[in-house]
Amino acid sequence: MQNPDIQKYITALKSIKSGNFNISVPKHPDPKIEELGQLIREVGQSFSKKIEESDIIFQITEKINENINLEDVWNDIYDTVKQIIPYNRLRVTRILDDQKTVRTCWQKTDSDIVIIKKGYKTQLKGSSLQKIIESGKPRLINNIEEYYKDHPDSISTKLILQEGMKSSLSCPMYALNQPIGFLFFSSRNINTYNQHHIDMYNKLSPHLSMIVKKSRMRKQLLELDELKNQFLGIAAHDLKSPTNVIKSYLALWKQGYYGSYDKAQKMSLDVIERNADRMIMLIDDLLDLSAIESGAIQINKKIINFNELILDNYISNKSIAEKKSIKLILDINDELPEANLDANRIYQVIDNYISNAIKYSQPGTEVVLSAEVKDDILQVSVKDQGEGIPKNKQKVLFTKFGKAGVKPTGKEKSTGLGLFIVQQIIEGHDGVVWVDSEIGKGSTFHFQIPLM
Repeated sequence: MQNPDIQKYITALKSIKSGNFNISVPKHPDPKIEELGQLIREVGQSFSKKIEESDIIFQITEKINENINLEDVWNDIYDTVKQIIPYNRLRVTRILDDQKTVRTCWQKTDSDIVIIKKGYKTQLKGSSLQKIIESGKPRLINNIEEYYKDHPDSISTKLILQEGMKSSLSCPMYALNQPIGFLFFSSRNINTYNQHHIDMYNKLSPHLSMIVKKSRMRKQLLELDELKNQFLGIAAHDLKSPTNVIKSYLALWKQGYYGSYDKAQKMSLDVIERNADRMIMLIDDLLDLSAIESGAIQINKKIINFNELILDNYISNKSIAEKKSIKLILDINDELPEANLDANRIYQVIDNYISNAIKYSQPGTEVVLSAEVKDDILQVSVKDQGEGIPKNKQKVLFTKFGKAGVKPTGKEKSTGLGLFIVQQIIEGHDGVVWVDSEIGKGSTFHFQIPLM
């Protein structure tokens, strides 16, 4: 018959095998049997700790993948990492492009004394950090005071001591097999770190290194994006002047300043003028896009007579609609109140709505421009009798370069930027834009802005 105590140990081992580490193995007076029991307890505790550490590592990697901003990620995981590697201060540094300098890009501490701050630089070449990078192994110092006695020229060590730190674990970070920086764990107690903490870091290292790598890539992308915006702005601005010169000379030709011209020559001048107008429209859109993406678009509000603004817009577009045999109808209340807005920008929005309606309408149809005020909200709408926009395409209309696939009825051109710019302008007025459309029944584009 099997010893009942041995049976308990067998049950405990089976429990561990099945993944249950909350085992209870009673102590036994027989030293040999107790030795087995103690071993089972240690195995259970070891497995339990490993599972807990794995869960923590999983939590950290999830948080890393949720965000690309370096500071946000490190602030988010600061307390979590501390559960598997103890510290009073955590510091992240990056090796600069010159490969000679190391700069602190993030640090956090629970100490009242902070000397090494974000932006702190130190030399890599010839330093102990270079040896860490070359070896690829973390460096463990469990008594910084003793270490400083042997390395009195180390400025960083002196500053760490002044911050009250007694132990440190300095870890290299790599991405795509290239050294990118260091991670420093520091403690106010001596003998804080051991091989287990190095093992934990080695498990986390690929994920933690990617934070720095992604952050650096993000910074480079933002710089490239800003450079692109500057280039677009400069290019568009420089293109506008010669295009306006072309327009000016065209006007002089058509006014007969340079003599008479025949029908064929007039047709050629009309073609040049249309393309010059198209070029100016494209340049204006690029200038607006550049301003929006750089955050420099200006909304200059002032009190205006909204009736006059919408009437001016109607008159300007009426003749354009008539050239396409489209009737433009104005439907407004003559008593619309004054409004606090950027007149030029709102004129631009209404003009875009009307020109789009004309562009996508057939000859012989109507376009209605309307405006009303309800509960201190000004709403402007432009309704056409075009072919309509599919539901699944409507959501892309107000995005950058968004097109619904509907073709203009007169072979007009479009940059795909107009409605994106419209949305930015209206949002700059704390308003909203939207479209109602049905295939075969036309579309109505709206915007609302608060009057107060």
